[in-house]
Amino acid sequence: NTKGPVSPVKASPTKMAAENLPACASSESGPGAEMAKLVELMQGMAEDVATIRSDIAEIRGGLDSLNTRVGVVETKLGRLDGVKEDHEARISILEENLAHQTRLTGEMWDKIQDLENRSRRNNIRVLGIPEGIEGNGVSGPALLLTVLRDCLPLESAGAIEVERAHRTLRPRPPPDQRPRPIIVRLLRFQDRERILRLAREVGELRWRGRRVMIFPDMSRELAAQRKLFTLVRHRCMELGLRYALQYPATLRVTIDGKQCRFKDPEEAIQELNCLPDPMREEEGPRP
Repeated sequence: NTKGPVSPVKASPTKMAAENLPACASSESGPGAEMAKLVELMQGMAEDVATIRSDIAEIRGGLDSLNTRVGVVETKLGRLDGVKEDHEARISILEENLAHQTRLTGEMWDKIQDLENRSRRNNIRVLGIPEGIEGNGVSGPALLLTVLRDCLPLESAGAIEVERAHRTLRPRPPPDQRPRPIIVRLLRFQDRERILRLAREVGELRWRGRRVMIFPDMSRELAAQRKLFTLVRHRCMELGLRYALQYPATLRVTIDGKQCRFKDPEEAIQELNCLPDPMREEEGPRP
């Protein structure tokens, strides 16, 4: 065995091709995979675009339907505007009619009140007469003439003619309560005025130990309206002013020789409060 230099062994061409094949295959398979991915991506995009187009078509259909409905609504609104104008005109007419009817009703109510109170202009209302005293063989007119003759300084009481006299129409109260008033209708208005004037001049009236009061007869509404001047009348008495509450409810006051008329009690009390108080002037300033 001789030893010498070893020459390199050459590989066969088939082996070399086998060794180089995977590298070439990997280089050729890379672009194909990317192309496949691009194709898949484009197909997905195409499907998305088709879906978007379908959605847009649906939206367009909805918008067309909405436009149609809006057009119908606008047409109806146009009709409603006409109906609204018609209703506003009718409401305006109704308001005018209501104002006219309200004014007419107020005038009619004032006339009814005036008629009712004028029908009572010969009446007086007597308070304090005990219950049941009429049943002792004494009629209402005779009883009232007796009361007037005993309470008032009537020179000719026999000349006073009483048409009728009766209690107010309500249930008879118990003995411990105030008796019902007696409504008296006189034949002449002058007799009624004379009785009221004498009752004011005498002041407190007494009959059989009981206090008797005499007032003019009037409707409940007018009585409430005249009652509003109570504070004003008290103020007039404090100031020493001459006053008179005229029909229906007008206060006439004489201030510095001038007659003033007030239909509103608040206006009257404001005017009277501006006047100097004689009681305070007499007292003088206090330290």
